[in-house]
Formats: sequence, C-alpha cells, structure tokens
Amino acid sequence: MVWNPGQALFGGRYIIERKLGEGGIGITYLARNERHELRVIKTLREDILNHATWKPHQTKLKQDFRDEAVRLAVCRHPHIVQIENIFDEGNLPCMVMEYIEGEDLGNRLRRMGVLSEIEALLYIRQIGDALKVIHSKGLLHRDIKPRNIMIRAGKSEAVLIDFGIAREFIPNVIQRHTVYRTPGFAPPEQYELEAPRGEYIDVYALAATLYSLITGIIPRNADDRRRGNILLDSPKDYNPNISDTVNQAIIRGMELQPNLRPQSIQEWLDLLDGEVGEVRPTKVITPDASPTTYHSPPRTPQFPIPPVVTSQKWQCVRTLRGHASMVLAVTVSLDGQTIASGSNDNTIKLWQLETGKLLRTLGRWFSGHSNIVHAVAFSPDGELLASGSWDETIKLWQVSSGKEIHTLTNDGSWINSVAFSPIPPNPYYPEKETYVRGFPLLSKASVGLGWILASGGADCSVKLWRVSTGVKISTFIGHSDPVWSLAFSPDGQLLASGSADCTIKLWQVNTGQEIRTFTGHSFFVNSVAFSPDGQLLASGSADCTIKLWQVNTGQEIRTFTGGHSDEVWSVAFSPNGQLLASGSWDKTIKIWQINTGNEICTLSGHSNYVRSVAFSPDGQTIVSGSDDDTIKIWRQG
Repeated sequence: MVWNPGQALFGGRYIIERKLGEGGIGITYLARNERHELRVIKTLREDILNHATWKPHQTKLKQDFRDEAVRLAVCRHPHIVQIENIFDEGNLPCMVMEYIEGEDLGNRLRRMGVLSEIEALLYIRQIGDALKVIHSKGLLHRDIKPRNIMIRAGKSEAVLIDFGIAREFIPNVIQRHTVYRTPGFAPPEQYELEAPRGEYIDVYALAATLYSLITGIIPRNADDRRRGNILLDSPKDYNPNISDTVNQAIIRGMELQPNLRPQSIQEWLDLLDGEVGEVRPTKVITPDASPTTYHSPPRTPQFPIPPVVTSQKWQCVRTLRGHASMVLAVTVSLDGQTIASGSNDNTIKLWQLETGKLLRTLGRWFSGHSNIVHAVAFSPDGELLASGSWDETIKLWQVSSGKEIHTLTNDGSWINSVAFSPIPPNPYYPEKETYVRGFPLLSKASVGLGWILASGGADCSVKLWRVSTGVKISTFIGHSDPVWSLAFSPDGQLLASGSADCTIKLWQVNTGQEIRTFTGHSFFVNSVAFSPDGQLLASGSADCTIKLWQVNTGQEIRTFTGGHSDEVWSVAFSPNGQLLASGSWDKTIKIWQINTGNEICTLSGHSNYVRSVAFSPDGQTIVSGSDDDTIKIWRQG
C-alpha cells in the first residue's frame, strides 16, 4: 500500500503531500501538519512486512522501527534531525520528523567535486557536537557518511539524519549488533558480528567522512585494508592543499586498531584544532572465540589466454550531431546495423551505424520522456528498444516503427540502467509463481511470452520486468545506494549490478538470490560488463580505476590503473573477449589488453566527459557518447 496525496493520517493531524522515496524496508512521505508545516513521515513498506521471508520477523521489524524513533526523540540538538511525533497508522508504525530543505553532503560533493577545508571542517565540527549528545545517551550512530548529513538550504548548517542502525552500547563491552556497514566509512570492527563497542566506531566514520569531503574520494574499505595489511592513502595524496594538522587527524581517526584511535569524539575534534599529542592505546576487550582471519592473496584464475596485442590504431571516422544536449547512453544492435542514443534532451535517437544517418527520433511530442534519458538497450532480436529515464519510467519502443509499446513506472525512483536478458525466459520455472521479497517471479506458463528486462535505479534496488505485459515480476534488494549499472551474463542466468555503495552484486536471475558481493572500489561503480564467455566481470568506477573479477569466485584479478585521470563511466568488452574499452570524464576512451592489463591506445577527440562506449558485434567499431552533445564512431585502421 502506498499513501496517496491528500490522504489523512493520525486522525487528520497529517495530510500526505507526496511520496519522497523508499529504501530496502522503509518508505518516506512529505506531509503537512495541522499548522500547515512541512514534515517527513517515515514508515515501513507493507510489501516487505507481509513478504513470506520477513513475516515471521514482522513484530521485531516494527519494534526496531519504534526504537529508532525513540532513540531519535531523546537526542535533542540543532544538528540532529528532530522527531515531532510517533504513532501507528493501521498496522504500520510511523515517525514524523522535521522537513529539512536542502541537499545531503553526498549530492553536494558530487556537484562540487571537493569541499574547501574550511567548509568541510565547519560541517564536521557541527556533526561532532551532535555525536557527543548521541554518545551521552549511550547510543552509537554507526552510519555516518556524506549521504546521511543534510545541509539546510541557504544556511551553513549540517544536520545528522538516518538513525536506522543506531544501537545502544556499553564502552568496551563485547556486544552483538546487526552487521551493517557502508564500505569506506565503516571501521573494521563493524564487519564483525560480535565486538567491543565504543565511541571510536563513530570517530572512524566521521574521520572517513572528512576524508571524502576534502579529497572527493571514498577511502579504501577498512576490511580490505585489514586483511591485506594495506596502509591508508594519505588525504594529502589526493589534495595537497590539506593542512598537515587535518591530514594527521584523519589518519589517526581512521586507525584500523580501535585502541589506537581517539577514544571519544571530543578527543578527535581536539586533533583538528592542532592538539595532536600521542594517543595512548586503551585496553580493548576482544572475543577469544573470534580470532582475526587472514585470507591468502587471490590466485590468478585459469582461463584461455588470447594473443598479446601490443598496439592498435583507431580513428574517428564520423561525428554524429543531432542531440540538443549531453549524450548519456549509446548501444549498438546485435545485427550491427543501428545505434541507439539517449540524451539529456529527453529524447532517444536511432542512427545507421555504417553511414551515421539519423533514422528517427523517439520521444517527441506526447509519447516521450519528460526528463533525462539515462539508459538505452536493444532486445536481443533487435525488435525492441528500452529506454530508462530520470522521469521515473522505462519506455519500450518498436524499433521498426518508432511506436511506444509500454511505459513501465518505477514508483518514484530515477532509472539509471536497463538491460535485456540475452535469452528468453528459462523453461524450468516452477508451476506456481514464486516470490522474491514480495514480487512474483516467472511461472512456467509464462515461457514464450517474450524477453525479461532488468532496471536499476535511485531506490537502490534491481527490478525485473516482463516485456510483453510491462508487469514488474521481481525486485532484488541488497544495495544501500543507487544502482548505476546492470549486465546479464551471456547465458542469462546471472545479473550483475554496480552501485553508488561502491560494490558490485551478483544475483541469480531465477531465484533472486544474491550470490556474492564484489568489494574493492573506493567510489561509485558506474559500469559493469561480462566477458563474452561469462567468466570475467569488468567494472568501471568513479575512483578512476577499472577492475577485472573472476565471476565464479568473486576474486579480483587485476586493477587497471594509471590510465584514466578522472571517473570511469563506461566499460565494454570486445566480442572476442581480448579487449576492453573504457570511457572517462577525462574526455578519452582507452583500449586495454585483457590478459595483461596493458593500455593499448587512447582515443581522443571528445571535448567533454565520455559517458558511454559500445563495441559493434564484429569488434571493428566503437561508438561513444559524450557531454559535448555528440556521438563519435571509431574504426580500426
């Protein structure tokens, strides 16, 4: 159930204005109180509460939700989001919070690149003061990160939000807490089910948040640092303008050993003011039954090694102009005849690959998208095109006629990525419909009805849709930040998703089961791609790197570094699996040798960010889309 605009709650005390968004188990609404003041109402998703997996835990979910509201209510501070009310509407617990007009620091950072040290310290000190109040109430926040800090519009005031995983603690006493963390911001002890708890957990996250604000980089995953005995990259390596005092304070706050960190927020804030005395180790109780486990380095997988390519010559043979704004997505049909492009001008265009001729524009007049077209994908038979937009819809188009077939609505969430399954539905689905977290998967009777489409969006989930009917058939929940990219394995059995939470997840399509999570990137994962044989997965990230992974083990094979100088936004395998193309905000496309990781050549010509790259089926052509409003066609010569 979704509450509609105008709906009255709590005996008419609150009137719903609109839905703001939803996450894994929660949903938020904008509402007005009796004084006509804007408020945010947060509740639980009813489909999650009633899902077979969660139903046995329904009572605990509701109680945990109420506990979060109570924890918030006792923490009164100008830099902590304030609770106005707690009530039940039917069987759903609700909390009413102040509405903070403004933007979160994650969006601010993405928009500005980095913050000045002065501005960052202002916000960090404000949140530090808020945390002192939280800790004095015997609570830990446990999820401090830029996205959980709001900046009030028109003011230099930071407000800490989202107490969903806050927990009580007794200093240095071993406690069992839910294992939840945001990679890059969570300390290593948050990766353990049972560990001592103290203010030093939030010290680490606050220091990591400052690290990110003044470098534009998400720090390396703490668990990876611990297992690999890897030193933290100094913030000054990324921003030489950082003062020595702040640089040292961040490093001290992000020590892997809890007893080497400042033991309180105030101790750490003192370091920011230049009081960088020796931090004496404090005895911390560690569980005898949980010794630290070290894993041996991953072994290089055994897969066929293609011949080494030492160099290649590619040249731009054609530049396509026609879009009125940035070209965010390009793809090539499997017959190699047609290019599709999606743009910030809200349209999709179809072009002839061989000649560059514009065939038609989709999305004009009344049938088009009303916002950015962020993703496009051809169906394997080339008859359909899917487009995903920030207007919160997916549109399905008939390629031959340009007619719109379906509009799929994504319930208030931007669409960042779409992908067709490469094969028709599996004929071995059970007779009865099965459910994954509240949504039915395909039944055996559905076979033959057409293709399956996957979408990823700002609601942090992956959704599957039945193309023939436009019906949503399943939702995969697991990411903690927006999903930016999707790719099906060549056999259609697996689906990979890359997210702003810095991870890649691998899902079993038939069951919706999360098979594994790939961690290692330190910033958003913008693009994922399977090799033609399905053995390898490539990922491109805002941390300026490309990583290659072994699919069946999850092991990282290599990292392509030293190439791009800015965010990597797109990666694509050549059809023979020997090469990888990458497009970057450094305005270039690079071609890499898969089995060596060597950079073969750089394609320059775009005058702005390269958002998307795609190979033609014969591997002789690369198509790229850019923020310079053009599409370029590159051929080997």
